[in-house]
Amino acid sequence: MTAPEKAARVSQPKDCKLIVEKDVKIPMRDGTLLYADIFRPEGKNEGGAERFPAIMNISVYQKDKMWIPPADLEEKANPYMNWETVNPEWWCPRGYACVRVDSRGSGKSPGKSDPSSYQESVDFYDAIEWIAKQPWCSGSLGTLGISYHASSQWRVANLQPPSLKCIMPWEGRADQYRDQAYHGGIFSLGFIGNWWLTHTAHHLLGRPRGYNPDAFQNDMLWNMMRNDLDSEWWRQCSARWENITVPLYSAGNWGGFSLHLRGNTEGYMNAASKVKKLRIHTGTHFHPFHSEEGRMDQLRWLDYWLKGIDTGILDEPPVKLEIRTGGSAKPYPFRFENEWPLARTQWTKLYLRIDREPSADEHAAEGQLVAAPPQKAGKLRYPASAMTKAGISSGSVVYAAMKQAERLEHGNIVCLLADGGWKYLSTNLWTKDYEQMEKESKGKIWW
Repeated sequence: MTAPEKAARVSQPKDCKLIVEKDVKIPMRDGTLLYADIFRPEGKNEGGAERFPAIMNISVYQKDKMWIPPADLEEKANPYMNWETVNPEWWCPRGYACVRVDSRGSGKSPGKSDPSSYQESVDFYDAIEWIAKQPWCSGSLGTLGISYHASSQWRVANLQPPSLKCIMPWEGRADQYRDQAYHGGIFSLGFIGNWWLTHTAHHLLGRPRGYNPDAFQNDMLWNMMRNDLDSEWWRQCSARWENITVPLYSAGNWGGFSLHLRGNTEGYMNAASKVKKLRIHTGTHFHPFHSEEGRMDQLRWLDYWLKGIDTGILDEPPVKLEIRTGGSAKPYPFRFENEWPLARTQWTKLYLRIDREPSADEHAAEGQLVAAPPQKAGKLRYPASAMTKAGISSGSVVYAAMKQAERLEHGNIVCLLADGGWKYLSTNLWTKDYEQMEKESKGKIWW
């Protein structure tokens, strides 16, 4: 059978009644009940003669919060759309159930909120195994979703639930410390602070306040700042590659380098899974997921592992890349590769050469990347965030110094924060510049 013939064997849509079960109570091992919505096709016999595999999600994004997509999305809006999850109106006619669970302490689920935590992973495990035992379920489950709905897949895969047959984390961070909270050891307050405030508002200033007034009450930011160095606290809520053995299709986005892309490439390279695939696409955070091309990859993967249909997806090389060539707002062609990183990559080491101090001319070149190490040391000053209208930096100001490399992940860059007489330091020595700065800040410096 040819490759196109195998690809054409994917599940086809059938006319069926869509059954929607709202607020299904799923028991956890500690007695807590989490609330879920289940979307599934009606079987030929509701007594269980026809059973379906399920696509599972768990998150703090509220299963009842409808997402209204932009007009240019390839999937059209409907009342069952939910942020970063699959569309039941497309998947159920193709013989899949879609299950969305409100994470503990979010949406309608009671309990103590703890986003992206080990506890959430244990709850996800329990929900998967409970769903697998339902009379309408075939017992085979997969996970598929974007961002938070991808990150949770890494963590539940750590625990190896027996009914989880495959995962497809789509643009999902994996190492909570390096990918999300502390980029290069520097706390990424901008994104995570805004994310936390947004979802606190969605719960306390939105509908959940009426039925779950204590929802999303957590110390997430405090805990992240309290655990400012990598530790077992972070390892518990991150991917543990040696424990991830389930078939894995990791889908990244070239544009997601500041949060998710590293998780997808690291997952492909390091997970212990014997069957692994990697794709990297372009576009927004959600358009590729809902595109016809993206859904075909998803369907071929899930059909293979959850229904036993040979769609030819494992006959293809393991790496699929969309390569930007410029000049187009439309998707670029994909190409296949046999490995990642590419074996033919020519690694080039570059050095930052500082030619002069910054000036009032913001377009003037102050330095460049060069192939040889600079002959003399240079330094630059810069704020960690843009100036506000009041003329001050809206966030912390960073000091970069070539000292104590062991404290951070990226080479010998160190971040120093001071609370007075803001200065900027870039040097390759433990110098009197730092000693003077320490005195002026009265010793209030944090590494």
